[in-house]
Amino acid sequence: MHLLNRTLYLNEKKGLVVTRDGPSIWVKEDGKAGWRIPARLIGHVIIMGNVRLDAGTITLFTDNNIPVTFLNKKGNEIALTIPYNHNLNSHYEEQKSILVHEERVEKYRQWLISERRKIQLKVVTKLSKKVGAIFRTNGFREMDYSDFIKRYVSVSEKRWSCVNSIISNYLNEMILRSILLANLDPHIGIYNRRYNFGMALDIFYAMEPEADMQTVQFFKIDKANDYLIHSSTGLRLTEEGLRNVVQRFENKKKLTQRLIDNVLDGLFEIMRYIRSLPETKIKIT
Repeated sequence: MHLLNRTLYLNEKKGLVVTRDGPSIWVKEDGKAGWRIPARLIGHVIIMGNVRLDAGTITLFTDNNIPVTFLNKKGNEIALTIPYNHNLNSHYEEQKSILVHEERVEKYRQWLISERRKIQLKVVTKLSKKVGAIFRTNGFREMDYSDFIKRYVSVSEKRWSCVNSIISNYLNEMILRSILLANLDPHIGIYNRRYNFGMALDIFYAMEPEADMQTVQFFKIDKANDYLIHSSTGLRLTEEGLRNVVQRFENKKKLTQRLIDNVLDGLFEIMRYIRSLPETKIKIT
């Protein structure tokens, strides 16, 4: 159990029990003194594996606008709880208006791809200034980026996915909270239309290279292979390996939040621009 930069990480551990205690949670672990954590100190919650907690704990989080992400032992997202909003989000109609015409959808799609390319270029340049300069001068395709990442770190797809999925879910949790704080509807996506949490998936599409970057950094450490083990449920990170991933993610959290904020600022700009487009185009059916 870790509380880092307002993110509470609860990992499956024998004897770990979490209960509600008024406006706080009470965390008890066998052989250790209990720990009371006021909900006001928590901004995000990520639960990995089978952690014992009562329903009151979940409602405490949702009552305080704290999203909770549930991951299995492999780091795959299996559930997500967010506060229930009886009213439409402030920008619901603006988000929906993008879907009305093909031209608006295409403008949005071009913007989102551009945001993804910007972050991809930052990642490539960070890893190799030479390749970054080539990409910046000549341009690059999605395939060029993927090939570069694969060449830079030689690791099997299973090992890559095991680590990358955990980091991606941590990143998704940050994105979702930022979307809620911006009063955007998390389900009205454009690029990921008709998907639950479609807008969160849209923003993650732009931000995904940051998850790639942290995955590369993980596999560049000497103990990377020792941190991955085979268990009855398949390949997974050891407790020490998970701490390594979490610590790196937390160390980069301010930078990551700035990237998310920049993308959301761009989203509001493109929504304002799209509203200025004529409404006489062919409607999407």
